[in-house]
Amino acid sequence: MASVTDPSQPPPAKSPSPIHSLGEDLLLDIFLRLPSLAALIRAALTCRAWRRAVASSPAFRRHFRGLHGAPLLGLFFETPSIGQAPAIPAFPSFVPVRRSDRDLAAAVRGGDFFLTSLQERPGAPHGWDIVDCRGGYILLRNDEEEMMAVLNPLARRSERLFELAHEDTLKGRRGFPVVCYKASLLCSDEGPMSSFRVVLLAHDKSRVRATFFSSDTNEWSILPWVSVPASSNREKFWLLDSSMQSKGFLYWIYVDRRYMITLNTVTMEFSVDELPQLLKNEHCSFVVGETDTGARCIVYAIDFCVGLLLRGTGIDMVERWNLQWAARLDTQLGQVLGELINDYDELQILAVKDGFAYLATSEKSNDTQTHSWFLSFCLQTMELEKLFQSTYHTGVYPYVMTWPSSLVGNYGSFALEDGTQNAITDHQM
Repeated sequence: MASVTDPSQPPPAKSPSPIHSLGEDLLLDIFLRLPSLAALIRAALTCRAWRRAVASSPAFRRHFRGLHGAPLLGLFFETPSIGQAPAIPAFPSFVPVRRSDRDLAAAVRGGDFFLTSLQERPGAPHGWDIVDCRGGYILLRNDEEEMMAVLNPLARRSERLFELAHEDTLKGRRGFPVVCYKASLLCSDEGPMSSFRVVLLAHDKSRVRATFFSSDTNEWSILPWVSVPASSNREKFWLLDSSMQSKGFLYWIYVDRRYMITLNTVTMEFSVDELPQLLKNEHCSFVVGETDTGARCIVYAIDFCVGLLLRGTGIDMVERWNLQWAARLDTQLGQVLGELINDYDELQILAVKDGFAYLATSEKSNDTQTHSWFLSFCLQTMELEKLFQSTYHTGVYPYVMTWPSSLVGNYGSFALEDGTQNAITDHQM
C-alpha cells in the first residue's frame, strides 16, 4: 500500500551536501574571500583535494595575489655589534607585528624566526649577520667562517649553506684597496625558490665589479671590472653608501650622493645615472623599491614630508626618475601617535616592498637611546599604520609572507615538501 503524505507537515529537509563535494571552481571562489594568505594556507592544507585545487591553478594564484597583498609578519633587525661579548652568539632579532591576527600569529609561532636551525647545527659557527630579505627567504653571512646561508623561517628544513667568495678573487690592482659590499639575494616571488643567486659587489675609487653565486652550479662567477665616475669626496675612500633592489635591478648610491649605480641582473650590465637633485639633500632618507603594480619607484622622506618617484621615459626618450607626488604626514602622524609625535622631527625610510613603505620615526640629534615608532605606509591609499616601538640604530628588513612552495603544483606528487603547514597549523595542537 502506498504511503500517504500528510499535507499539513513540511516536506523533509534535504541533507546538506558535504563540503568535499564542492566543485573546484566553487571552492576556489570561496577561497578568494578568505582575508589573507595565511588564512588561505590553513584552509588549503586541510586536505589533499583542496591543496590540489589551489596548487594546480596559476590563474587562482594570480587572482588571489591581486586581491590580497602579501602580509607583513614582522621586521628583522641586524645583528647588534655594540657591546656584544665575543663569546656570546649573535643573531638577527625578529619583532612580529599584528599579533591580534590569529592566522599571522600562528604562522610566526610555527616558524623558526629565532633561526634555531642554524644554531643547532653540529659544529656550526656562532653568530650570523642578516644582509638581505627577499621572497620569503633571508640571506645571512658569517665572516669568521666565510660562510653564507639562505633560509626560509617558515620552513624549518630549508637552509642552504655555501662558502663566501674568497677575498683573493675580489682583489683590484696591486696595492690598490678594494671594498666588498654586502650581498643581495635574487629569487622569484612568483613561486617556490628552486634556485637563487647572490650578488656581491666589489669596488674601488673608480671601478665596480659584480661577483655572483648560483645555486644551480654552486659556484661563484666573477664579472669584469667596469669604470664608473670617481667620488668627489677625496677624504673618503668609500665610493658607495647603500644597496637596494627592485624587480631585477640592484642599486648603489655614492657617498657624496652624486650618482646611482644600477645593475640589471638579467643582462648583468651596469649603468650610472646622476641622482635626482631632490635626493641629494643630506637630510633626505630614500629607498628604491616597487609599487603594488610592480613598477620601480623611489620613496623619500625629508622631515615629515614623504614623496614618490617613478622610473619613466620622457619625450626625449631618456629614462629618468620623475616625481609623482609629495605629501606631509604631520596630521596622520598626530592621529597615529598622538602627543608622542612631539618626540620626533623626521622619518626614515627603511624599505619599500609591494606598494608599502616601511618607516621609522627619528630625531635629527641621532640619540640612539630614543625609541622609534615603526610604521607602514600604503603608497596607494596613503594610509599610515603603527606597527610597534623599538630602538633603532641598525639595518631593518621587513619579512613579508610569500606564496609557499607547498601551494605550487607539481601536479602529481603532493607531498608537503616544506614546513609551511606546520608553521600555520601548530597553534591547533
